[in-house]
Amino acid sequence: MQLIVTGKQNGRAVSFQRASANAAVEKARQLQGEGLDGIQITDITGRTYEPHEFAACFVRPSS
Repeated sequence: MQLIVTGKQNGRAVSFQRASANAAVEKARQLQGEGLDGIQITDITGRTYEPHEFAACFVRPSS
């Protein structure tokens, strides 16, 4: 699975590629913690999700 995590920093988009849903959500949370805005996760079909939406659909809670 190829996912792109994108956020905006100083008005410019920065993107990171991740190979798993868990890694994408982790990166999105990291970017949020660093103060980036407009964070989205894009899947291979081009659909975009807010990090919480993506996590609810594709990440299993850890036990």
